[in-house]
Amino acid sequence: MLPKFSQESYLNFLVVLTKLQGQVGANDVNLAKLSENLQELQGIFQEQILGSTLEGLDSSLTSVFQSTQTEIQRNLRLLATDLLFLQSARQQKTKEQRLGVMCDRIEQLISYSQIILERLGEI
Repeated sequence: MLPKFSQESYLNFLVVLTKLQGQVGANDVNLAKLSENLQELQGIFQEQILGSTLEGLDSSLTSVFQSTQTEIQRNLRLLATDLLFLQSARQQKTKEQRLGVMCDRIEQLISYSQIILERLGEI
């Protein structure tokens, strides 16, 4: 079983993701707050989740866990890039497209987090 602190880290990660999802879906997007929450999300992932140990996990669970973490890390980098593009967008249509892409990435990140938590019997 994964250490309790790691399960709590994924739950915290999921809470911040949900908050980020609400901000992206809002009519009036605050880019500074969005950037702040994305940095918080990246911090939780880097410091708490990647810093946790996989020792003691079943090998099949470790494989799923590692591949899902890799996808989360990739999507976080892409989400940060999307935010940079959003910040530089001038036309409303471009901003709306970027927000749509960001929303899709956040939904994907939420599903990855839920996969891990379900495998661990937390959700």
